Amino acid sequence: MKRWMWLGLAAVVVIAAAISIIALPKGPEWTTSSPEALAEFQLALQAQMKLYYPDAIAHLMKAVELDPDFVMACVMLADYAKFDDRINGEELVTKALAADVGSLRPRERCYVERLRAIRDKRPEDADRILSEYRERYPNDPFALATEASHAFQRGDNENAERLYRRLIEVGPNWVIAYNQLGYLATAQGRFAEAEEHFTSYRFIAPDQANPHDSLGELYLIVGRMPEAVQSFETAIKIKPDFWDSYGHLVFARTLLEDFDGAAQAAAAPQTVPNCPARLPEELSCTATCLEFEMNGRWRDVLDLRSSPCLSEVTPSEICPRIEHRAACQLGEWQLAQDIEAKAKAYLDQARASRETMSHEEGMTPLLHMQGVRLALSGDFAAAEKAFSQVDANLAYTNSYVGMGKLFNRLYLVETLLADGRDADAHKLLAEVRAVNPWLVARFEESGLKMMGLPRG
Repeated sequence: MKRWMWLGLAAVVVIAAAISIIALPKGPEWTTSSPEALAEFQLALQAQMKLYYPDAIAHLMKAVELDPDFVMACVMLADYAKFDDRINGEELVTKALAADVGSLRPRERCYVERLRAIRDKRPEDADRILSEYRERYPNDPFALATEASHAFQRGDNENAERLYRRLIEVGPNWVIAYNQLGYLATAQGRFAEAEEHFTSYRFIAPDQANPHDSLGELYLIVGRMPEAVQSFETAIKIKPDFWDSYGHLVFARTLLEDFDGAAQAAAAPQTVPNCPARLPEELSCTATCLEFEMNGRWRDVLDLRSSPCLSEVTPSEICPRIEHRAACQLGEWQLAQDIEAKAKAYLDQARASRETMSHEEGMTPLLHMQGVRLALSGDFAAAEKAFSQVDANLAYTNSYVGMGKLFNRLYLVETLLADGRDADAHKLLAEVRAVNPWLVARFEESGLKMMGLPRG
């Protein structure tokens, strides 16, 4: 966005800041008998807008404590139950659904009835209830944001983009819409547009951590490594308990072969109050496994099998994939297949429990594992098929998935070269270079090697 447009938008936001975070028709927005509970609820909304979820949970818990009959606070807090063991989601849902909806505002009634439909496993009714409310109140940013979020989660990018653009029009304070538009553009490879959205977000909310973290993720995908590191460090400086940025910083510093810096970033959360118990250990494991992988220390990777780093195999995690690659590089095929079997069992269990699982969380990491094993065992055609399917499944959704897509493409390039398909390999390499020239330069320095396959 042009600078003069930023200035105009900033003026709108400053004016809107004097109003509530959610502009609505006259009358109270939320039904509660406690002004103190209402104040906590509004703080929760602001924290949620900034993606400061621990803060949002704390304010919602306080709001419910101050007014146990605050229906909307119960509804919102129940949604966090799966992330926090302190929250009794079932009790909160029961309380919200027992409320006298006649005493509630229209929006609150919508969310209570929608919650009832969700609890009763009537997803079509839940969508209809929200849709009917949106028809009556098309400019309610709260409901608009909910509909946009659901479209985003379903992968309905076109509808999500339309709704988030509309959200910016009707609710200028909903700056999180810029964040989501940035990720939508990134996922579709529209990186310049994504940078405009993220930069606008940062301009409007420079004192929030998430705009800097989001920009850092984009910079990582396109290979602007120093800017990525600076963005993650800025996010942490602004909000030391913005935990995602530590993982991003560890990843970026490791890719830069700044292993000491990665270790320091992994240890840093220990000094921050309320640090998740396992976070420093998980970050340290990630940094160690990546360092061993980048230096070809395959036996050292497998020596970690008795440590917490590799105690569980979850396909979406980095360390088990590196463990699998180490087994393949060392020709320990049975171990590699055992790791794949455990990964498949995890997927089957997740499906049996009806957990929502995206491609990158599920079959895609397993397919990549299989591609590595097939390539290193000499079955190039089958490996090419596996790597190609991974590539088709993945988008540049975020820094981990986006970099995973790029690295998988380099594995495919090397396999194509080993199979004597040089023209196809160099065509694909040019596509990767167009996204991340820094990564391709490192790949070329290695002699176009990821796995060390012989040239065909």
